[in-house]
Amino acid sequence: MMCEDCGIRPAKFHLMTIINGDRVERNLCPACMARHQKQLPGLDFSNLAGILNSILENKPGGQEQERRDTEYDDLVCEQCGMTYGEFQKCGMLGCAACYQAFKTPMTALLQRVHGNTQHAGRVPGGVHSGTSIRMNIDRLKQKLQKAIADEEYEQAAKLRDTIRALNAQLERREQDIRVRPPERLEGEEGSEDDV
Repeated sequence: MMCEDCGIRPAKFHLMTIINGDRVERNLCPACMARHQKQLPGLDFSNLAGILNSILENKPGGQEQERRDTEYDDLVCEQCGMTYGEFQKCGMLGCAACYQAFKTPMTALLQRVHGNTQHAGRVPGGVHSGTSIRMNIDRLKQKLQKAIADEEYEQAAKLRDTIRALNAQLERREQDIRVRPPERLEGEEGSEDDV
């Protein structure tokens, strides 16, 4: 695909802007993308554009996906009257009920864009549980399944070993956690000093 601005170089970036509720998409080469980036100071497109580009390049079943997306265009939210087609144009939902009305296509959209439909955000820094280790294990298990499906057995073996090591670390952490007896206050009856 060629750059839509210059028409000379191959497009490496997909830029989407929403202007007055209308979605405008453009495929740009690195030089034209840099020119657009200069017009929008303070925004760093470099990392975001690379991520979006890799998603678009690896998008499975392009025409089939478009057919499925248009299949849901007529879905309507009963509360605000917004259609799924309107949501696709502007990228914003009309009300809280839209989440339920568009649940099926939005679940597929989240799966396609993020690779998962369940939030796997960061754990607060003060949490001393094995939650982050468990989340890492779950993420690695997903990678392991993909590696096996892609017949990348060396990568799968490395992932398996890493999962085993994390499981062992999690077990050690859980064994180290000891429940301490409650501390007694001064002057409280039954203290060891009174005996």
